[in-house]
Amino acid sequence: MILILSRTDDGSTNRIIDWLVYQKKEYIRLNGNRNNYKLLSIKPDEISVEIYGKKINLLRSSSFWYRRSAFSERTFNYTSKKDQLKHIFKEEIDQFFINSQLNNEFRVIFEYLYYLLEDHIPNKVGNYFHRDVNKLIILHEASKAGLQIPKSYIAHTKDDLLSLKDKKIITKALKDGVYYLKRKYEYFSYTEEIDFTNTVTERISNEFVPSLLQEKINKKYELRVFYLDKKLYPTVIFSQQHKSAAVDFRKSPENIRFLPYNLPEDIREKIGKLMEQLGHKIGAIDLIVDENDQYIFLEVNPGGQFSYYSDHCNYYLEKEIAQLLT
Repeated sequence: MILILSRTDDGSTNRIIDWLVYQKKEYIRLNGNRNNYKLLSIKPDEISVEIYGKKINLLRSSSFWYRRSAFSERTFNYTSKKDQLKHIFKEEIDQFFINSQLNNEFRVIFEYLYYLLEDHIPNKVGNYFHRDVNKLIILHEASKAGLQIPKSYIAHTKDDLLSLKDKKIITKALKDGVYYLKRKYEYFSYTEEIDFTNTVTERISNEFVPSLLQEKINKKYELRVFYLDKKLYPTVIFSQQHKSAAVDFRKSPENIRFLPYNLPEDIREKIGKLMEQLGHKIGAIDLIVDENDQYIFLEVNPGGQFSYYSDHCNYYLEKEIAQLLT
């Protein structure tokens, strides 16, 4: 039996399951955002759940794919309540403190569940403990692997920022960008070039949240390289063809060409070395090729999207992942 940990809104998971169905493989899927299962027991040799009327020990799975977190407070039928537990204190207590304590308790349980899965199931793709990456550390690791990286700065004052005004500078999120959908509006953040005109800099506070700045690279094109079990699937993105997509193609992906790409052997070797250093079996790597044909590493995302690029390049990555799980 194949275990898949995901969310209901992850389309790539659906497509991989299509291949498993085609291959007549047994699988179960646990969704973290909408519990489709009931947790029955947790033991060192057993994580029992009830799903579709059947009791299953997850630790007896032959393989599993960690796509997204599948365990949450809902797993334990627990719902956070306003002012919860405040009645046990003899004075006014910040609710943030209480929530933080409870979240830490849950985190230990979640980590133990993923540890048991990692420890018992021999064939696995993706890893809960490697799901979060630190972009700054990754840049150092990429440099150690022999890859070129952008010149980067951490700024938290207006003076820090203005010291770079003679350069072309971009900024991006240190962790994950904003992706927040509401009924009326949708909120996103992108990689942006900084405008050093007075009207902009005058609005900036003297101190602000530490921010990642990088020297802008004049690029010929971008590359998205999907890494799967030591194999590379590169896609070239001709984002420079459209001004609105030149800094971040996600702003305007329409009419941009995506094609399969042949990476130089030395870049392949360096990417492989980096992924081994990081302990990743799967991940999406972003690079830029500049106007001097130099390959510059940007970042890696262990849970990055791949179906969009797979479709353009006929890589059939969903089929490759399904085969890896069987």
